[in-house]
Amino acid sequence: MDIPTYVKIFNRKALCICIVLIFGCFALGNAQTTLDSLLKVSQKQQKDVLVATLNEISWEYKNSKPDSALYYAKKALKISESFNYSNGVASSYNSMAGVFESQGKLDSAKAYHFKSLKIKETNQDSVGIADSYNNLGIVYDQMANYSVALTYYFKALKLYEQHQTSFDKVPMVLGNIGIVYKKQKEFKKTLKYYERALSIYEENNYEVGIVITKGNIGALQLKLEDYESAITYTTEAKDDYERLGYTRYVPYPIFNRAIAKDSLKRHEDAKLDFELAIRKFEETNNPYELSHANIGLAHNQLFRNKPEEALQTLNKALLIAKENGFKEFEVKAYQGLARVNAQLKNYKNAYDFQELYRKANDSLFEVEKTKTIFELETRYETQKNENIILQQRADLAEKDLEARQKNTFIFGSLSLAVVFGLLGYLFYKQQKLRNRQLKKESELQTALARIETQNKLQEQRLRISRDLHDNIGSQLTFVTSSVDNLKYALDGSNEKVTTKLGDISNFTTQTIYELRDTIWAMNKNTIKAEDLQVRIANFMENAGKSHDQVTFKFNAADSISEVIFTSIQGMNLYRIIQEAVNNALKYANASLISVKIEAIDTPQEFSEATANPKMQLTIKDNGLGFNEATIEAGNGLANMRKRARDLGGSATITATLNEGTTVKVVF
Repeated sequence: MDIPTYVKIFNRKALCICIVLIFGCFALGNAQTTLDSLLKVSQKQQKDVLVATLNEISWEYKNSKPDSALYYAKKALKISESFNYSNGVASSYNSMAGVFESQGKLDSAKAYHFKSLKIKETNQDSVGIADSYNNLGIVYDQMANYSVALTYYFKALKLYEQHQTSFDKVPMVLGNIGIVYKKQKEFKKTLKYYERALSIYEENNYEVGIVITKGNIGALQLKLEDYESAITYTTEAKDDYERLGYTRYVPYPIFNRAIAKDSLKRHEDAKLDFELAIRKFEETNNPYELSHANIGLAHNQLFRNKPEEALQTLNKALLIAKENGFKEFEVKAYQGLARVNAQLKNYKNAYDFQELYRKANDSLFEVEKTKTIFELETRYETQKNENIILQQRADLAEKDLEARQKNTFIFGSLSLAVVFGLLGYLFYKQQKLRNRQLKKESELQTALARIETQNKLQEQRLRISRDLHDNIGSQLTFVTSSVDNLKYALDGSNEKVTTKLGDISNFTTQTIYELRDTIWAMNKNTIKAEDLQVRIANFMENAGKSHDQVTFKFNAADSISEVIFTSIQGMNLYRIIQEAVNNALKYANASLISVKIEAIDTPQEFSEATANPKMQLTIKDNGLGFNEATIEAGNGLANMRKRARDLGGSATITATLNEGTTVKVVF
C-alpha cells in the first residue's frame, strides 16, 4: 500500500499535497484550529485572497465533512466568476475534484480536473498544466487505467523538468510513476523511481517527502519478500507520521506491517494490525484503502482457518470496490471469494467467482496495456536523452561563436547593446515594482479606511445600546418596580385597579425583554443561526412557564447551524416567531404550538446561488383558527409580512376554523 502525491493549486501558486491518495502539506497541529483561523480570516477578505482561503477551507473539510467542502469550493467558484478571475475558477474546480475523489466518485473527480486543465491551457500556465496532469494520473491510477495514468505522469514530469518550479514537483511524479510500476509487478523499476525521488528529497532536507518515500519503499519490501525489513520500514514510517502529526496516514504502514507479519506466519499479531488499520480507514472515510485492507484481513482469516469470517469480509470488500469503481480490488475480491468458496466446498460459487476473476483480470492486465506502459517510459527516456544531446551541441556551438567573436568589433557592439538593454530592463523592473508598491499602498489605505469606518459604526451602535440599557432600561425597571409597589399597597382595596396595574407591570416587563433582545442584536454585526436558535429556545421556554397548559415544540435543522445572518435579519426572524407565538397564546386558545426552521435547498443548490440556503420558518398551532374572509388583518399580521419582505422572502398565513393557524415564511 503506497501513498501517491496529489497537487492542489490556489492563486497560481502550486502546493504539493500528499493525502492518502491526497497527502496534504497543511500546517502541523490541530486541524480544527486551522479551520477556525481560516473561517475567521475569510470574513475580512475579498476577491482573489478570499477565493484562496475558501479553497483552503474546502481542502481541510473534504475528508471529514465533504458536503461542507463542496459548499466552500462552490462558493469560491461563484466569487471567482463574479470578477472573471480565471485562476480562481481553475483552483475551485481542483478543490471540487478533490472532494469527489475523497468520496470515491472518480468520474466526477476526473471531469472537474479536466475543467481545471482547460482553463490552465487557455492561460498558458505550464506548471499548472503539469499539476493537473499529475492529478489526472492519480484518478486514472485509482480507476486501474494504468496506461492512461502513466501517460499523464510522464507528461507532467516532462513539463516540471522543462520549467523552473519548486524542488518537490519532480520527485512527486517520480514516486507516483513508481506506484504504477509496482502494480504492474515491475519491482526493480519501482525501486529505481522511488530511489530517484528519495535522493531529491534528501538533497533538499524535505522531511515529509523522505518519510512518505521511505514508507513506500517499506511497502515495496513486501513484494521483494524481505519481510523483516518491511516491518522495520513500516514501523519507522508509522512512528514518523505520528511524530509529524499526520495521524490520517498512520494506517498505511500499519496495514503493510500486517501483511509482513502474515507472511512470516505471525497471524495473530497480523490480525490486530489489520483490524486497527481498518478502523482508522473507516474513521477517515477512505473507501479505496478500506476495500484493500478488508481483502488483507480476509487472507489472514483464511490463514487462521476461519473461512466463514473470510467470506463475509471479502463480500464487504467487493461491495466497496464495485460501488466506487476500484477495478483492481474488485479483481482481488473475486480471486479471494473463489478460494474461500472452494474451501467451504461451495464449488458452484467457487467456479463462478473464478470466471469473474479471470475475465476481470484479463481486462485489467491485458498485454497491449502493459506494452503501452513500457513504450511510454521508452519514449520519455529517449526524448530526454535527445534533449541532452541537443543541449550539448548547443553549448559547443555557443562556445565556438564566442571564441570567433572575441576579436571583432561586433562583439563590442553587442556587449554595449546588452548593457543598454540591461539598464532599460532594470529601469522597467524598478518602475514596475514602484507601481506595484503604490497600488498596494492604495489598497492598504482603502482597507484601513473601511476598517476605521466599520469601527466607528460599531462604536456608535455600542454607545446607543449602552444608552438604551442604562437610561430606558433602568427607567422601565423603575416603572415596573413602582407599579408592583403600588399594586401591593392597593391589594384587596380595588380589584379593578389592581388588575390594571398588573397588566401595566406585565407589559413593562415584556417591553424590558424586547429591549434586551434589541440591544443584543445591536451589539452584533452578524448573528449565527445557532445563537438565534438559543434565543428562540429561551423565548419558547419562558412562554411555556407562563402558559403551563400549552405544549411548545421547537425544532431547528442541523443543516442550518452554520448559517450566518445580519443583525437585522436575525432580529426580523426572531420578531416574526415572537409575534406568531404571542398571537396564538392570546387569541387561539391552543394546546400545542410548534416552531420549525429548516433549509429547503440541497447544499449543491444553495451554494451556487447564494451564501446562505433558502430557508423556511413554520409556526403552527392547533387552536381556534379564524375565517380569513371575515377577519380584518391587524398590525401583527401586517408586521409579520413586512418583516418577511425585509428578509427577502414572503409570509403565508393559513387558518382553518377549529383546526388552527399556520404561518410559513420562505426566505
